[in-house]
Amino acid sequence: MSTDLVRTVDGATLQNMVEAALTWLQTNRQTVNKLNVFPIPDGDTGTNMVLTMQAACDKVSASNETSVGMVAGAIADGAWLGSRGNSGVILSQIWRGLAGGLDGIDCFGASDFAAAMRQASDSAYLGVGEPVEGTILTVIKDAADAAGMISSQSEDIVECIKNVVEACERSVERTPTLLPILEQTGVVDAGGLGLKFVFEGMLRYFTGDPLDVAPENKFKDLDIESIGRALETAEPGQDWEVVVDFRPVTELDL
Repeated sequence: MSTDLVRTVDGATLQNMVEAALTWLQTNRQTVNKLNVFPIPDGDTGTNMVLTMQAACDKVSASNETSVGMVAGAIADGAWLGSRGNSGVILSQIWRGLAGGLDGIDCFGASDFAAAMRQASDSAYLGVGEPVEGTILTVIKDAADAAGMISSQSEDIVECIKNVVEACERSVERTPTLLPILEQTGVVDAGGLGLKFVFEGMLRYFTGDPLDVAPENKFKDLDIESIGRALETAEPGQDWEVVVDFRPVTELDL
């Protein structure tokens, strides 16, 4: 696709962006899995994020909606219903916030995207009982800050996403300085890197860069010795999860 100035994104383009994000995340899935150490080193962060994004894409592909607000809402619903693992649940909350920020509009511009990114960050933090910095939460917060900054300087959506990707990259690189277990095991946060690939896939949709060839991994993989140290420091109960799909038969007064 041409890299000419892109001022607005409609529903169909958003769907294409998300499908590109899924493809690029899938291409880099094993890179993310090999970094997975927090909250427990079970090696499935990349897989869980891919499954979550796949559910989001399946939901929107089954919809005939054309407005950005409706498409974003379908993406968020699919991500939530299909979320897997801690990273998938947080990713679905990011999409929930993005959908909230884009609700009611047919096309979004750079300022709309920046506002939605801020809601995405807020939604992600609110969705976690005890937020931990140095994780995907920090990365989405830094990405939202970058979106807000560039949107005040440029109306180009591509330039905005490019700055978001660069902010994600910097944020991922500093995660070990914020989360001790990452510093101890010598890796960066897997979920944060996965989120970077999501936004990078969107950028590649616009630039036309390939989505099926993974770049050389510049980050150290988690080794056996590091996995042992990580297991020793994992909080009790982090080695299992329970997902409840609660659908009341009558109206529920929360």
